[in-house]
Amino acid sequence: MLQKIILLLILALFPLSSYGIGCEEEFPGDTDRKLNWFPSCSSKIIIHSVKPIDEYGRPEYPVHVDVPLHIRVNLTNNGPVFTEGKVTTNLWSWGGWFGCDWHTVLTFGILSNLDACTNGIPCPIKRGNQEIIIVMDFTKWQTIIAILGNDAAYQIEQIISAPNGDSFCITVQARARKERW
Repeated sequence: MLQKIILLLILALFPLSSYGIGCEEEFPGDTDRKLNWFPSCSSKIIIHSVKPIDEYGRPEYPVHVDVPLHIRVNLTNNGPVFTEGKVTTNLWSWGGWFGCDWHTVLTFGILSNLDACTNGIPCPIKRGNQEIIIVMDFTKWQTIIAILGNDAAYQIEQIISAPNGDSFCITVQARARKERW
């Protein structure tokens, strides 16, 4: 029952922050053609590259949110081995009634403070340079998938925190589809 109430609240608020209404730029920063990314916090883990791939390791763009989203990340861990932690995922949509901007997609905390190692972050993350695959599986969160527009620009930030206080953060901006074309 609570999930239905939350879904109704999200659906009521989502049209105000979604789709390109009042916004002439449908895909910001060339996200119609490529994924943009940046580290969104200072960290002992330095991120060198971020590439979306399918489940077979092939490059994939636009990304698809109705299947697990795989992201190949090349990084260097200059801190201790990351063996456990929490992950919080923040989500924004592009456009809106008030012009071209990123608008928060309300998730009411269901993507906050999850166990990182069982929610897409491959543990352990050893010291040194390495390539990891982060898996963002939104299929577990159908209430969120239901409100996302198809073939639209989204910004996703993942904040991964270790028990010792270390963290690393990745923000990606991408064109996302709900079904494979």
